[in-house]
Amino acid sequence: MANRSLNDTKRSNAQRRAVLHLLTSSVFGGAEEHALSILTTIGAYGFEPCLAAPGELIAAMEPGLSAAGVKCLPLEFSSRLDLIAGARLLRFIRRQNIALVHCHLFTASLSGAGIARMAGVGAVLETCHGPEVWRMGKGLRGRFWVDRQVGRLVDMYIAVSHAAARHLIATKRVPKTKVRVIHNGRDLDRFAPTDSRRRAATRAALGLGDQPACLTLARLDDQKGHRHLIDALAILAPRRPNLVILLAGEGPLEPALRAQCAALGLGDRVRFLGYRRDVPELLEAADLVVLPSLYEGLPLVAIEALAARRPIVATEVDGTPEVVIHERTGLLVPPANPPALAAAIERLLDDPALASRLASEGCKFVQENFALRRQIEQTAALYSELIGIGRKGEGKAA
Repeated sequence: MANRSLNDTKRSNAQRRAVLHLLTSSVFGGAEEHALSILTTIGAYGFEPCLAAPGELIAAMEPGLSAAGVKCLPLEFSSRLDLIAGARLLRFIRRQNIALVHCHLFTASLSGAGIARMAGVGAVLETCHGPEVWRMGKGLRGRFWVDRQVGRLVDMYIAVSHAAARHLIATKRVPKTKVRVIHNGRDLDRFAPTDSRRRAATRAALGLGDQPACLTLARLDDQKGHRHLIDALAILAPRRPNLVILLAGEGPLEPALRAQCAALGLGDRVRFLGYRRDVPELLEAADLVVLPSLYEGLPLVAIEALAARRPIVATEVDGTPEVVIHERTGLLVPPANPPALAAAIERLLDDPALASRLASEGCKFVQENFALRRQIEQTAALYSELIGIGRKGEGKAA
């Protein structure tokens, strides 16, 4: 009788198609954009999308969630041992008959993997978007004992880049058999340039005349390296008096960055645009895109820029070189190196033929390798594999 009950549970897990994404940060960044792209498209592959995340993040993801019929649970963990939030998550998983819980980053697994197991889900999956921001301090760097304990509850890891896979295997010591590389993808058609009229209209709205404009799309956070870009602009300012930097994004670093601009006498040469939804228009208006990050998983903005046929300068960190290939799809420079950043920007401004070639090659490259459909198909196949296999490779349920 006990064996029959266990088999029935396995069969039920295999037949359930509801998938819950768990996010613990309220900031709408790359990992959250990645999750949104899956939530809004996975329904076409026979899965019922659900989301548990802070209410502020759910609001930022609208109207996409409603349009895709995503069932949402506003949920914030005040600590990793928040019993009330844990109980709410447990009830939601059982009520929605969730088959698989997809955690984004280790913090989500830490909060939700054990609860998912208590609820009897068929599988737990974690996406590694790159090194964790909160681990950058010296005191926590290299300490992964807790990760390995939580990892026992995780069936499979998605690495968004080969660099992220190396981080999981070599640094966190996750077994290679539990890591699957699925590159980030984007709806590339959304970023394709239209015509000169839209570019002219957007530039006019931004107060741009004929001066060259560099665009950075990123939250205003230490990770993204804005201060090094501003220092690079200060290097270029004497011989590039018309060059403008556009910063699209918001975050805690804005007051410090504004103070830095004032101290360097850059005035309105650096323009803070705040959070923007018109990313395709901004890309079309820019002359080039700069990504000065100190670390990344696999940057969505690099894919978007190349899909828009914008030349790009980026730092050679983590998964970025998997999109921005030096001298082929863009220019790479060392991180935290304003002189190198300034030189690469000036090189593209001085050589329109080079900029055009890199943008064209880059567009072709992302079309072949980073289409959203490819990412979603691979993710859906992994979902089906995990739900079918069940816990610890017990064999496909009938």
